[in-house]
Order: sequence, then C-alpha cells, then structure tokens
Amino acid sequence: MPGAGSSMIGLARSAIDTRDPEAACRAFEPMVPRLAFGRADPAEFRVRLRFDAAPSFTVIEYAFSASAASVAGSDDLVVISAKGRGFELRHGRAPIDTSLPYLQAPEGMAARWSAVAARAIMLDRAGVTAVARAITGDPAAEPGFVTVAPRSPELGRNWERIADRVRSAMLVAPEAFTEPLVAEAAFNRLAVAYVYAFEVVRLDFDGRLMSVGARSAVVRTAVDHMHAHAAEPITVQGIATALHISVRGLHAAFAAELGQSPSEHLRGIRLAGVRDELRFAPPAQGIAAVARRWGFVHLSRFAESYAREFGELPSETVGVRRRAMSSTARG
Repeated sequence: MPGAGSSMIGLARSAIDTRDPEAACRAFEPMVPRLAFGRADPAEFRVRLRFDAAPSFTVIEYAFSASAASVAGSDDLVVISAKGRGFELRHGRAPIDTSLPYLQAPEGMAARWSAVAARAIMLDRAGVTAVARAITGDPAAEPGFVTVAPRSPELGRNWERIADRVRSAMLVAPEAFTEPLVAEAAFNRLAVAYVYAFEVVRLDFDGRLMSVGARSAVVRTAVDHMHAHAAEPITVQGIATALHISVRGLHAAFAAELGQSPSEHLRGIRLAGVRDELRFAPPAQGIAAVARRWGFVHLSRFAESYAREFGELPSETVGVRRRAMSSTARG
C-alpha cells in the first residue's frame, strides 16, 4: 500500500511498503511498465520503495527482503545500481556485471535474488538528448539503447560518483530542489555523466544505429579518460601514456579536432563540474571542498580560471544559489 507522500513545486516525494506483488508492479510502473514477478512466496514477499522526483529526473530506491524473480522492460532512460544476496541478472542469455551500473533494457531483462537493494535514476529523455547533441555537436544524436553495460568500468564508476553526490544533496537539502537553478544543475551533471557512460547513437540512412562520438578514436578515448578520472591528479603525460600515444600526438589530435589543448579541455571538464555542484550541493560543503573534489589543488588559480570561464567568481555562483533559495522560501 502507498505510504506517506508529500509534494512541493518542482519536487515530489513518496514511499511505499507492500507485500502484494501486484501492488509492487503498479508502484514500479512509471519506471518499468513491463514488469512481472515470479518465484515470489506470498508469505515472504516484501518490497520497500522511496521516490524523490525533481522535474527532469527521479531517484527510486527499493529493497526486496525475500527471494523472488522478475522479467522487466522499459523504454525510459533508467540507470540502475543494485547489490544483493544471490542477485543474478541477465539480458537475454547474456549475464550482466552488477558490480557496475546498468541500463534498464526495453525488454528481456531477467533477474532473481534472495534479497536485493537498488537505486534507479530515471532521466528525462528530451533533456539528455539536448545534452548529448551539445556535447557531440551532432544534431541527430540521441541516447538510444545499444547495450545495458557502461562503455567502460571507469565511466560506469564515474556515473556512480556523480549519482552519489546528487543523491546526497537531495537527502541533505531536499527543499533546495524546488529551485529550478538547483534542479537543472543536478540534472545537467547526471546527463553529462550518462552521455559519457552509455552509448549515444544516431540512425544511418538504412535505419541502423550508429555510435556517435569524437571523429577520432584518440580524442574520444582521451576525453573518456578525462571524464572518468577528472577528480584525480591526472596529467597530459599520464593521459598520453594511458592511450599509448606521444604527448605531441595527443596535442596535435586535440588541436585539429577540438581547437584546444588537452589540458584546456580537462580544465573545462573540471570547471563545468564544479559549477554544477556549486549550484546543487548544500553551501555548507564549501567552495574549496567542491573544487578539490574536481581535481583543483591550487585554489587561487582555480578561482581565476573559473572567473575567466564563467564571468563570475565561485563565491558569486554560490551567492546566486542562496538568493534564489531565499526568494523561493519567501514565495
């Protein structure tokens, strides 16, 4: 049966605790409309769900405390992270590595477990499509389904880190997500992580799916590495070594394709991440902590780079967030 629920402008929260498989299917329907349970003992079956919905994304946390199995499918963009006892997952005949986040496939997802706890994040498709097109420069790019697995373990773990930060901010200050500036920044950070972690595609003239990315494999692999390790003290030399290419070759590839150096591109990734987090993270975390989380060690240089990139100091970004929240509270 549905539990307590509450809503406010831009944010909706609810919780459900049920022992009825049919009620559980109805609760999951917004996220997984094609869901059926099997091997569920009516005397033991129980699921708890918690929904936290912002305008462009929803976080669903759920836990099954007894053995069961399911077959599921969804056309929405849903990224799931799950762990449990006896938890096995397959897409068709292929087993899925559940140590990494995975996509909910349109069909053919079969799972069984003794007990399992999971977090699912459902993203607005139109919003992710807009971010994918801005990143790739391809007006036909879209987050089409290719496979359930992330493109690499490192990019999958980067998704997890970003999702953890957004979720933490929602738990610490849920009222902040009624402010569009906050909710949009959190969504943008999730959408960017999604675009790099999972496949972005376009249709060719024959209607076949084609992967979309940088024109050269060198640049795409380097940019992937930057996103996966942006919070670490990586260097251009380290990136070149990871790609088995010379530093000169890496610089030439970036100059030819992106019109900037690898270090400039890495700095842009980090600065964009800081700006989004300063907008959605609770101000009590502090600017320095957020900057360090994105790999900035020298805070004075960081502030100068930030001001050049965005035309405002980090403290001004935080100030805009505070004023927006104060205005929302007064309203």
